[in-house]
Amino acid sequence: MGKPPHKKRRSLKWKFIGGVVLVLLLFGMPVGDIVNGFVKPHEGCRVWQVTDGDTVKIWCNDGSYPARILAYDTPELKARCSSELLMAVRATLYLRWLLWRAKKITVKIDGVDRYQRKLVILLLDGEGVARRMVEAGLACWYDGGRRAGWCETPRNGPANG
Repeated sequence: MGKPPHKKRRSLKWKFIGGVVLVLLLFGMPVGDIVNGFVKPHEGCRVWQVTDGDTVKIWCNDGSYPARILAYDTPELKARCSSELLMAVRATLYLRWLLWRAKKITVKIDGVDRYQRKLVILLLDGEGVARRMVEAGLACWYDGGRRAGWCETPRNGPANG
């Protein structure tokens, strides 16, 4: 006999809501990052985009640069397993939330890595972001060198190795 018409309308309603949420995630958060980066009091360069849990884009007097935040490592969005992807999304959203909550953002450049990203120390209200990310269980301490994967030990992160 077919489905009643109200079921079809309800399905379209949820597809519309899902589409709106997707658009907000894709465009709303990055726009929020830009506004936050240029409105907030800062010292040094401005953070104007969150790429993932340990990578941002910064705006300095001489231009825009990708930047790797020092002292910690988070899972990659180009994940090798579903648990790594889930943790990567959580770490990215948490870093964005920390930046949005901060009253003052300080970016100290401390060199360049092999991918030509600026290496930065990121302070939020005078406190290092690394400690907050590690304490939240979304990152592990990292001092350079080889990194272990996040798929093997997704809850506590990999050990430096």
